Amino acid sequence: MQLKRIEISGFRGIKRLSLSFDELTVLIGENAWGKSSLLDALDIALSPDAKFHTFHFDDFHVDYSAGHAKMNHLNIVLHWHEDYPGEHKARRYKAFSSVWVKSQDQCKALYYQITSSVDDDKITTHRRFLNKHGDPIPCDDSNKLAKQLMVLHPIVRIRDARRLREYRPSIETNKNGSNGNGHSNGNGAERRNDENVRIQRRLDNTCRRLMTKPGHVSQAEIKSSVNALRALVDHYFAFTPHYRNQHFDRAHFPERAQYAINPLEQLTEPETTKQSRLVLMGLLNAFIRARGPVELKRISRPIMILEDPEGRLHPTILHQAWTFISKMPMQKILTTNSPDLCSVVPLECVQKLIRQPSKTQVYSILNHKLSRDEERRVTFHLRVHRPSALFARAWLLVEGETEVWLFNELARICGYNLAAEGVQIIEFAQSGLKPLIKVARHFGIEWHMIADGDMAGKKYADTVRNILGNEAERHRLTILPKRDIEHFLFFNGFEPLFRDLANVPIESPVTPKKIIQRALKRHAKPDVALAMINFIEQENIDNIPILLRWILKRIVAMSRGQS
Repeated sequence: MQLKRIEISGFRGIKRLSLSFDELTVLIGENAWGKSSLLDALDIALSPDAKFHTFHFDDFHVDYSAGHAKMNHLNIVLHWHEDYPGEHKARRYKAFSSVWVKSQDQCKALYYQITSSVDDDKITTHRRFLNKHGDPIPCDDSNKLAKQLMVLHPIVRIRDARRLREYRPSIETNKNGSNGNGHSNGNGAERRNDENVRIQRRLDNTCRRLMTKPGHVSQAEIKSSVNALRALVDHYFAFTPHYRNQHFDRAHFPERAQYAINPLEQLTEPETTKQSRLVLMGLLNAFIRARGPVELKRISRPIMILEDPEGRLHPTILHQAWTFISKMPMQKILTTNSPDLCSVVPLECVQKLIRQPSKTQVYSILNHKLSRDEERRVTFHLRVHRPSALFARAWLLVEGETEVWLFNELARICGYNLAAEGVQIIEFAQSGLKPLIKVARHFGIEWHMIADGDMAGKKYADTVRNILGNEAERHRLTILPKRDIEHFLFFNGFEPLFRDLANVPIESPVTPKKIIQRALKRHAKPDVALAMINFIEQENIDNIPILLRWILKRIVAMSRGQS
């Protein structure tokens, strides 16, 4: 069974949110856009210690757009779905027979709801299972089933990479045989816990020595620790992986050839440095510890939440850690602010959260498949060369290299910091226009295109017009009144500069086209663009044509609209 969707309303930083999950879900989004609140909701609903959360007044959303009004009702709904038809008949799911719901694809579904309300300064919480119409299903003991769901699918949450160096015992067995929850263990359970604690202390010792005295740790000790890790993984996570879609083609994803068959084998590879082994061993050790104070059952299928794994990790080590994590056989939810990491995960797994006044909107390309050619173009021109573009608020789409240099510097002269504004300038001549616009629209990224006035530019403009729908053309498209940016500037006060670059005297009767061609033949396009910037700075900011200033003002305003 796999978690397919969560619906949240009125909880902490989320007014309303609906989010789908896959085997791997990668969440991106700016600070204060609801990622932490979403993960907190999952942590509360599927606590690894199988204890119910006591809601407080701080758990209810404050609507700042309505004058700091605090909502008095919160709702969390988890939608579960079978991995394959008939999975609901498995022994571990036998207790849920009365709350299964038929879905459209002949599989069974499960809807678990947590509601909490404030009434006369008193908080009341209910946990129940719903039918497909959203009505509660009569159940003898819904709380008991809710705890069973926590046992079967607990959240294992690793905060960030800085915690990889924190080693704290997570299983404490006291003298009378209690496991920390007031339940007495049998002799077998005591021995098993004692053995697990002993193994974890052994791992702690190796990790500390790798940090302080890496030269003193032998290959035999590392192999022994890997075997200890394997024993813990086999004990806590001895289960089959979730169903994997066999029709998903990863042909154009850079990570395709990176993964080993068994992630633990990466630790024993000769080329893996001791520092890399430290990070990977610490990561898995932290993962085992993150399960909480209760030992996970063998029937458990935990969901791993990994928050910002790029913290304090070099990109090379980050890629090694991701290669290791990606093969762990469980459903994974990842949050990241790393363009490097986003460049290697499948694009369909990335979901972008953008907070709006009425709700937190989720953007993804999951239900809008790219063609094979579009996928190739986006992978090479965007994800490999500009992975940070997915984090941008707005894209300024330009035809070539000259415009990229020119508009970045013009923005600086006009007082705009495009990087701080969340604006990226992307040339589309090689990658094509349609794939970029498709990705921008499905990820909630604002965009504006500048086209030359020649035949090619008019074709690009027609492409934009065909996909605008009801949007105003002026909002998305600017067509230069001349054949290209060089001719436009030539006729807007830059003729002396081009004559100087082409070494053509001011009184010489040479056509503008020949002057520009000669200037571009004598100087590379980036040099010409920088010469234009020097010309503006030496003369006056008013030398920037009004049209170009308007374009910059427009794209910055579009970006600020998302903040």
